[in-house]
Amino acid sequence: MSQGQIQPFVTAMIVVRNEERYIGAAVTSFLEQNYPKESFELLIIDGNSEDGTVQSAKHAVEIYEKEHGTVQVRYLKNPRRLLASGWNIGIKAAKGEYVVRIDAHAQAAPDLIRRCVQILNDKPDVVCAGGRIATETLTEKGKLIADVLSSPFGVGNARFRYAEESGYVDTVAYGVYRKSIFEKAGYFNEEFMRNQDNDMHGRIKRCGGKFYLETSVTSTYHARENVKGMMKQAFGNGKWGIIGWKKSESREGISLRHMIPLFFVLANIFLIAAGVLCEVFRWMLLAMYLLYFGAAVYFALKKTKNIGRILKTCGCYWILHVSYGAGALAEIFGIKGKEIRYECDSVVGKKAN
Repeated sequence: MSQGQIQPFVTAMIVVRNEERYIGAAVTSFLEQNYPKESFELLIIDGNSEDGTVQSAKHAVEIYEKEHGTVQVRYLKNPRRLLASGWNIGIKAAKGEYVVRIDAHAQAAPDLIRRCVQILNDKPDVVCAGGRIATETLTEKGKLIADVLSSPFGVGNARFRYAEESGYVDTVAYGVYRKSIFEKAGYFNEEFMRNQDNDMHGRIKRCGGKFYLETSVTSTYHARENVKGMMKQAFGNGKWGIIGWKKSESREGISLRHMIPLFFVLANIFLIAAGVLCEVFRWMLLAMYLLYFGAAVYFALKKTKNIGRILKTCGCYWILHVSYGAGALAEIFGIKGKEIRYECDSVVGKKAN
């Protein structure tokens, strides 16, 4: 786009509930986009927060406006408190030709909107363009989890986490969408409490839509700050991966990488049980773990050379994969548990996919 060209109008949105700690930084990251303010609006869609989330968001807007002037911000209600319902409310209310969303646990790169809109203008076959995700934490303890969630061994081929070359991909996170694609593919499925975007992106691909990853654009995602939180999230994502596969109109929303943790857990169960009866299965179990931890050490070495941290990273890989696989297995066998109704940081592939 040339400097004098009128920029397309873009609607940015944040669907949030009870994220007082993070929302201010997320809002500010959108307000500080190097995109013309007259061609941009921000929707903050709140799911009946019980803390100071909305007040913190308004405070961030007030601080920005004191230094830079008035911006277009609207506050909407999300009574169902689901991510999918919030996204649908935002898309339907959007004034923009393009829509973009991040989560409250994220901060958009300053050039996210400008660069992605340029890609959409230059590539008519692309319906969603996004950038890389850098995983960070607010505490020292959480850096270990960030390493695990930004590794190919941890999250599979979620390329937006580690790719170095731009190009067409299966999915992106924090992407800028052509709003018109939702008229063709439909809106987010509000029956899904998680994995809504996997289902949506599968339907988009069925419509012929393509995704483009621009690696020079890097946004930030704040991961879980402890292992327990990572385990709960991974278990839920594994469970909803199977639910999504059952309910989805298309099987494209789930791929082999989503199923590998389930196969890993099943292999453990079978080899341990069979090993009680036959020595050969014990050797197979040993071989599997030699391969597993050999790969884990290889990828851990890419993050650190500290032996203690390498061992902890390998342990976290195992916890992540087993939790995800156990969640999938629990759903297959109909094991019920308490379900988290609202997830503030649902991103395609960033879970233990």
